[in-house]
Amino acid sequence: MKKFTAILLMLLLACAAAIGAAGCGGSRDDLIVWWPSGKDYRQIIDDVLEDFKTDYPDVQVKVAYKDMDAFDAYKMALQDDKTRPDVAIIDHVYVQALAQSKQLLNLSESVTAELKAKYPEALYNANSYDGNVYALPMSANTVVLMVNPKILKDSGVVDGSGEADIPETFEELVAACEKIKAAGKTAFAQPMNSFAAMPFAAYVSRNGGSMMSADGKTVTFDDEGVLKALANWKELSNYANTNAYEEDKFYTGGVAFCEMGSWSLSNVTGAAKKFDCAFAEMVKIDPALPNYSGLGLYSLCIPAKTRDKEAALALAEYLSTNKDVQLRFNQAKNLFPVTNEALGDEYYTGNDALNVFAAQLQKVTPRPATPVWPDMEQAIINMLREVVMSDTSDFTDIVSKYNARVQGSLDRLYK
Repeated sequence: MKKFTAILLMLLLACAAAIGAAGCGGSRDDLIVWWPSGKDYRQIIDDVLEDFKTDYPDVQVKVAYKDMDAFDAYKMALQDDKTRPDVAIIDHVYVQALAQSKQLLNLSESVTAELKAKYPEALYNANSYDGNVYALPMSANTVVLMVNPKILKDSGVVDGSGEADIPETFEELVAACEKIKAAGKTAFAQPMNSFAAMPFAAYVSRNGGSMMSADGKTVTFDDEGVLKALANWKELSNYANTNAYEEDKFYTGGVAFCEMGSWSLSNVTGAAKKFDCAFAEMVKIDPALPNYSGLGLYSLCIPAKTRDKEAALALAEYLSTNKDVQLRFNQAKNLFPVTNEALGDEYYTGNDALNVFAAQLQKVTPRPATPVWPDMEQAIINMLREVVMSDTSDFTDIVSKYNARVQGSLDRLYK
């Protein structure tokens, strides 16, 4: 019995020594990276790790191939010492929730001014919570105004030379929509699904508003800029099908305008295109403010309980800022790199469509930085639907209802 107790004690001591690294049975020299699958992505990470070995020869890196949208799996993995990834790519809208629960490493003291300057400001700030940054950008996308010039010309929306006159302001967009509607055509494809929250956030910013207080603890759907954005959304619905989101109809040439992201470029370029699509930045609303668009962003996270802080930080920074890695990773999916250097590459600046997206990425607004984003997203979607379907221009009751719902979620979190 004494012999068994001694052996058990030795095992417990050995296991305790491993806690904080990979758990009992793990090694502190192992670094786990979650990485998207696919032949091209595998080759990228293989090449990266070859370079990584030069500076960190004693760090063994294990790659687990996971979908970038595997947030639920990521939350579970953060609780497991053996499988917790030291570097993983997740959607930036979840960073604040993980930061609030203290599951992510605070990177603020590790990020130098030189590193911060490599990114467009909004892309860096999108990973902030309570004054600190908790992730580095990896892959970005945004929304621009896609246009069917033929419909504009057929409807009399033309400039002095008879070419399609693409609007640059909200007033010009509405005027163009009015002419197109009068010509018996559909002017605008307005989202009615979860995607709506992304462009709507930009409508709010272009009106100088905010849906959340600076400290992230108060919902402000009743902000003047939010109310103006709702009025804009309502006005554009007069030129859209309010029973269905007609994104697909735009791709087949049946709608004049669609605010859409670069992930859909394969539908309007190359062999699949049905018409010569034009691309423009989002229209200005308040002339004193930039023409913000929405921001989609995947970010590199490091857990608070990482096995090797120095190595994990070095790997995340390399993935985030190395120009070759950034170009290879993002070009395959019509997404965009996150550094100013890579965005200035000829691959983007030399292409009429990609150049517009790359320029718009310098003027984007993240969705509200809140730990209760899933609740807020659903509230925004439902609020927009009710506003569109309402027969009034006074949205007070609608706004109050959804403001209270999201505020309730925040209050429960911070009580």
